[in-house]
Amino acid sequence: MVLLMKCVKITPVLIAVALTTASCQSGGSKAADSASRSPASGSCDQSLGAPVKKAMKRVAGMPVSAKTSFIGDPQRTAEQLVARYEVGGVGDLSSIAFCGAYKGSSGLDSVMVSYYLPQSTPEKGKAAEIFKEYRMGKTALAGVKVGVLYFECSSGKFGGGAGTTVLIRGEVRIRYEASESADAARKDNLHILHDSSRTLASLLDCKSNSGLSATFSMPSEA
Repeated sequence: MVLLMKCVKITPVLIAVALTTASCQSGGSKAADSASRSPASGSCDQSLGAPVKKAMKRVAGMPVSAKTSFIGDPQRTAEQLVARYEVGGVGDLSSIAFCGAYKGSSGLDSVMVSYYLPQSTPEKGKAAEIFKEYRMGKTALAGVKVGVLYFECSSGKFGGGAGTTVLIRGEVRIRYEASESADAARKDNLHILHDSSRTLASLLDCKSNSGLSATFSMPSEA
């Protein structure tokens, strides 16, 4: 989230309010600070497929021909999530960067995907008006400049022989205005979250890939 408070318990209603704030700000740099700047093996540039990269460019209003760098380290993100869980970091509102799309090779991110360990999902029907709710993972919220996906990961990496089930929240934020329609932007945001989260679920050894389908298709509204 944009708010960087530590270990604060918030209600589902406040989550919706905070998400509204996130969508109205030009954040992303804080998450980018923790992203790897090296396109090394295992980077998001290699982990994410062409369709989701195109979705990132579309939702950020970048021409297909524009030079774009996809920077981030999914393996590091997975390790940081496990480390945060081990120190009791559930509810920590600081972001863990996953992948960002940048015009050229540096500067501010145009699109940033980040992950968190929330305490709970937002109460159904209590999301801010800028969002539509969708049936993907535990629940998904999509707006034009921000999207959120909650999913559960059951994995031995979170401790215990049989594994522990942990709630994870992915968020994609767009810095600039989208050049596509609102419906198209929502679809692209959900596509970005789906593919990014499936990649993360694979790295975390989440049981059944956290219920995320092998390929993205637009989910129905909740």
